[in-house]
Amino acid sequence: MDRREAVLKKAADLVQAHADSGCATDPKPMSEAVKAARAAGISLQEIADYNRARIRQHH
Repeated sequence: MDRREAVLKKAADLVQAHADSGCATDPKPMSEAVKAARAAGISLQEIADYNRARIRQHH
């Protein structure tokens, strides 16, 4: 896994965990991971697509 993919996975994991919790988790780690992803050139759509693909894979 290259650095870009690792940054994408971390952001997507934290976004999904926050959503799964009903937004009850501290949003700061998620926000920081998304900010790092954006700085790496990763779009919010890529994060959403990553999570959508993961959800489809498990259903």
